[in-house]
Amino acid sequence: MAARGRKPLDLRTGEDAKLIKRNYYIEERHAKALTVLSALTGKELSLLVNEAIAGLIRKYQPKTDINLLDLKSIGKQD
Repeated sequence: MAARGRKPLDLRTGEDAKLIKRNYYIEERHAKALTVLSALTGKELSLLVNEAIAGLIRKYQPKTDINLLDLKSIGKQD
């Protein structure tokens, strides 16, 4: 019998890799396509979604002066 629980995500590239869980709504046809791509490529769904998001950032990053991958939270001031 296989071990239970979640498998470690292949997209963790190092100990400092911080993964967060987010919920987004996508079209059903895209969800089905991702499931098929996951099966065909052997890649986890999260990895495929991260690749797609990285593509969007690469596409739109040149149109702004803000570095979208180097944003930091602004702390609350008293």
